[in-house]
Amino acid sequence: MDVEALVKAIAAEVLKQVNGQGETPRVLIIGDRTCPKCQAAQKRLGKEHTFLYPDEDPGSEAKIRRIVPFLSIRHMADMAAGKADGPLMEIVLAALLAGQEVEVMEFDYKRYDQTAPEGLMRLFEGQEAALASFGLKAFDTTQREAVRLRKLLVTDADVAAAKQKGARELLLPRDAQVTPLAVESARDLGLTIIRG
Repeated sequence: MDVEALVKAIAAEVLKQVNGQGETPRVLIIGDRTCPKCQAAQKRLGKEHTFLYPDEDPGSEAKIRRIVPFLSIRHMADMAAGKADGPLMEIVLAALLAGQEVEVMEFDYKRYDQTAPEGLMRLFEGQEAALASFGLKAFDTTQREAVRLRKLLVTDADVAAAKQKGARELLLPRDAQVTPLAVESARDLGLTIIRG
């Protein structure tokens, strides 16, 4: 092999590694491997990933995706206050403190969306927003017919975010104020605003 061909081969391999090509994406699932929600997370992400669990050494590689399959209301409140209860939440907190993003596939509080009082849901949504500012973000790729907002002031950015989720309807509290630009954006995007 001549020198030029060798240099090209090395350059191609370096570019592959820099761009993350040729490697199987690695995912650390922060949970118990026998947990049904962890298994569902693996299924949802697909077989093209390499899955690791907390009892395995992920190595020193920085390119690893961290996922919490389910975050209970209690753990969400603790994490929003900067506390970690239990070994799994300690892993999450350590990752956040190291500046690493962690994704949550399912927030427990969202299953009470239709029944919980507005004030309680606003509290939980505030905790979720605080967690997002720490680097603990929702993993949400589902398309929804309707998106419920519990905000008292709805802007065009809220309308655009709902449309990105595939919504056709935006459900708002009765007392929510909607900016004129948000009304116009909803009309332009084909989104129906429903109060109550």
